Formats: sequence, structure tokens, C-alpha cells
Amino acid sequence: MRLVTFSRGYSSPRLGAAIGPWDRWEWIADLHAADPQIPADMQTFVDLAGGLAGETWERARRALAGAEKEIHRGGSPVAIPSSEVRLHPPILPRLLRDFLAFRGHVARTRAAMGSAVPAEWDMVPAYYNGNHLNVVGSGDAVPAMRYEVFEGGRPRGVASEKLDYEAEVGFVLGLGGAEIAAKDATAHLFGVTIFNDFSARDIQMTAGRIGMGPAPGKDWANALGPCIVTRDEIGELKDQGIAVRVNGEERLRGRYRELVYENPFVKKGDRALWSFPEMVECLSRFQTIHAGEVWGSGTIPGGCEFEKGEKARYLRPGDRVEIEIEGIGVLANSIAPAT
Repeated sequence: MRLVTFSRGYSSPRLGAAIGPWDRWEWIADLHAADPQIPADMQTFVDLAGGLAGETWERARRALAGAEKEIHRGGSPVAIPSSEVRLHPPILPRLLRDFLAFRGHVARTRAAMGSAVPAEWDMVPAYYNGNHLNVVGSGDAVPAMRYEVFEGGRPRGVASEKLDYEAEVGFVLGLGGAEIAAKDATAHLFGVTIFNDFSARDIQMTAGRIGMGPAPGKDWANALGPCIVTRDEIGELKDQGIAVRVNGEERLRGRYRELVYENPFVKKGDRALWSFPEMVECLSRFQTIHAGEVWGSGTIPGGCEFEKGEKARYLRPGDRVEIEIEGIGVLANSIAPAT
């Protein structure tokens, strides 16, 4: 299933399922309207059906199948044309973690700064906790980043001049737990979405020298969407096409396999990535993980401007960035005008 959180008119956001090809949905099925026993919100649905099994999951499958049959027969009272809905973040995460999983991205960003991949990257799947309260959906505008610095004891407002996009896979956990072996980890994955970890590189670099992590250059805006594709439908991340466009101009195009495993910055014998099962095993060894968390994969190699060093073309107010992953859809956001 391709699950969304949507609204129509002035209605409250609610759970739906997309009907139609992955890149041009035709209808959104209102699952709660089809069966009131199905929760109206995504988080509750994940809590009840995160293992892709059980009564709630089966009710959702039947409701979607019923809506599809009714559409083929001429119309369904629970199906809404996709052009008439507004998409919201598919889920408001209980916790948002962002990993640094791809060697190609790490190697290229370090090369742009005149350094190499740190040996510690091979020791642990590093991550930071993002701001799960500042999440927007596809179609939403992201505020232009302004931050404050103190110079001579006085505050000065600064507009970021290095606003970057970051194309990532968002892993949505469906089952929690602790001490989970990598071989059992896939069962804890509910599905995947697209994650744009917007980053203000100038304040990120300034604050990073303090040694407290990437914030505040990372925590003012995170975009998720347009849907969550459940793990039974998306399959293995391997040959999916990936593209990034800014104002219609293509900044990246390739296949997951090429970008990750065949990357020129990844030498033979090197670890190319930290996989989702490895993330689950490592984290669950020292803490309990929970259903409804969203874990960013880290930037897919080539999926940001920072990797390009002096050739980077950062975002400006009014720009529109689109991240497309085959089988999931397009996550599109604009940068709001500066205030």
C-alpha cells in the first residue's frame, strides 16, 4: 500500500491510500470512511498494523481493494480525486533520527573540505536526533532560514546563504523492541518514504565547531512524503531511479545501486553503506526503539549541493526542490520568501 495523510477542504488530516501509478495517483481512498474500525490517523494505524498483519491491517487491505473495485465499476463513495486533496506529512514521527549511512556521500563531502572519511565511520552507524516537531509534507513551503549570532556581545540576525536540500530515504518503524538481531530487523520496518533533511550549511559549520552536533543548521525544517510505501510493496532498495530537480533543472539522476554501490568514491572492499538491519541491531542493543519512529538514511550520494564544494548552487527563497524516488513518488517543497 501507498499510505498518505490527507485533507480535503477544511477537513482534519486523515489516513488514506493512493490508487494509481506511483508517479501519478488518480484517487485517494479514505480508509476510515470505508471502515470506521480503521484509525483515522497514521500513527495509530502504525501502532495497530505496524507488522503488516492483524485485524487492522486486513481491514485496510479489504477497504482498499473494495474502493478499487468500485472505481472500476464507475465510482466509489470513499475515493477522492487526487487533485482535490492536500497532502500532509504522511506521519508525524515519535522520534526522528538521521543517519550518515552512505560512504559515497561522506567521502565526497570530506573531499570537498580537504579531508577523508574518518575511520570511526566504519565502527558505528552514526546518527543524530532531529526535530520531529518541525516536519512538513509535500507541497508545503519551508521557511527561509534565519539565525542569530552574537558579535561584540550584541545579537545580529543573519539569513542563511547556504541553504541545502538532502535527498534521503526515510525508514518508518512499524514494530519496536530491544536486542533485535539484524536477521530479524526487516520485520520491524513498516515502510519507506522520502526525507528531505533541509540544511543551512553556514550555521551548521559554525555551530559544529562547538562539538555539539549539527543543530541548529538542521532542525528548523524536515520534509517527509509524499506517502509511505509499505515494505511488502517497495521491496529491496536496489534499482529504483532517483532524481533531484531544482526549479525544474535536474541536479541528480541515477539508480540507487549505481549511486550507492558503484560510486567512484567507494573503493573495492570498502563498506558502501550501513543497512537498515544493521542500524536496528546496533541501536536496539543499547536502547529500546519504538513504532512510529522515522530514521533518515543520510544523504544518497550526489543528493545535496554540499558535496560539490565551491561549485555548490545553494537554494534561494522562492526556489522549488523536488526529490523523486521510483516507486514512492515526488517530495516537492518550495523555499518561502525571506521576511
